[in-house]
Amino acid sequence: MDSWLEMIGCYVTGILPRPIELIDVTRAYDRGRVDERELERAFEDAALKVVNAQLSAELSYVTDGMLKWQDLLRPFTENLSGVKKGGLARWFNNNTFYRKPVIVDDLSRNRNIFEEIAYVKHLPAKLPWKAIVPAPYTFVELSENQFYKNKTESMFIYAKILREEILNLSKLGFKYVQLSDPALVYKPTAISTLKEELQAIREALKVAVGGIPIKTCLQTYFGDFSKILPDALDFPVDHLGIDLYETNVEKLKEHRFDRGVALGLVDSRNSLIEDQDELVIVAKEIIESIHCPKLDEIFVCPNCDLKFLPWDKMEEKMNVISGVAKRLSREFDE
Repeated sequence: MDSWLEMIGCYVTGILPRPIELIDVTRAYDRGRVDERELERAFEDAALKVVNAQLSAELSYVTDGMLKWQDLLRPFTENLSGVKKGGLARWFNNNTFYRKPVIVDDLSRNRNIFEEIAYVKHLPAKLPWKAIVPAPYTFVELSENQFYKNKTESMFIYAKILREEILNLSKLGFKYVQLSDPALVYKPTAISTLKEELQAIREALKVAVGGIPIKTCLQTYFGDFSKILPDALDFPVDHLGIDLYETNVEKLKEHRFDRGVALGLVDSRNSLIEDQDELVIVAKEIIESIHCPKLDEIFVCPNCDLKFLPWDKMEEKMNVISGVAKRLSREFDE
C-alpha cells in the first residue's frame, strides 16, 4: 500500500463552525462597528483557517467550510428565481433554524450559486475538493410549494437546476459532490416505503447527477438509513452516506452494497470525543458485512454538520475520523 489515501478515506459532511475571530467580527458588523470590507477579510481568514484544519487532520477531500451558509438551503433560497424567503422553521430536531423556501413561480437559475459564495482560491492544489448541496427531495420537502401541482413536479425541476450547478462545480475543479438528504430518513419528513415514491426520488437523482464527471454521494442523517433499503441501493450515486447514530446497524448489515459508503461514525451533535478503538471495531464489522467492492470507495465521516460543536471539538472530531480511516486501512491491507 503506497498511501492510506488510496484506501479508506475521510472527510467532513457539512457546514463547519465559525472560528471565534469570525464570530466576533460578524457581531461587530451587526452593530455597525466594522464595514463590509473588514467583514469580508474576516471571512477570507476564517476560510483559510478551516482549510488548514482539514489539511492538518489529513482529510481525503477538502471543503471551504461553507462559512457563509446560514443553513443548507439558504443560498438556493436567496438566489433561485421563483423562490422567496419564508419564515424560520426548526432544523429537524436540533435547536437551530432555517429560512423556509417558498416556491411562488417557476424555478430557474440565473447565476452560479455555489461559486459566488465559495472560497475556491483557498482550496489546496494538492488535494481534491468537495462541494455540498441540498438534495432534490430535501429541498422540496423543506420548502412551501405555492406554484407546482405537486411535490414530485417541483423535485424534478429543482433536480435540473442542481445538475447545472454540479456541472459548473466540475468545471471549477471540484472532484466530489455531496447531496445532503436528511429529510429522506428523518422520521416526520421521511417518505413512506411505497416503491413509487422511492422510484421518483431515484429518477430525480438521475436527472441531477446521471453521467456527471465527478464522484457523488447521497448523504443522509437524522434518521434510520435501513428504512430505505434495499431501494436506496438502486440510487444513481457513487456513495451512500449513513448516520450510524440513528440507523439500525444490524438491519444495515443484512444488505450487500455494490457501491461505496460514507460511514457517519463520529457524532456531530455531541461534544464527547469518541474512542477510536471502538469506532474501528464497529466500522470493520459493517464493512465486512455489507461487502463494499472497493476499499477506496469507503469513507469515515461525521454523521452530520460539525457546526453544532465548538471549534476545538470540531478539530478533535476531524482527527478522530482521520485516525480511524488510517487504522482501518492498515487492518484491511494486512
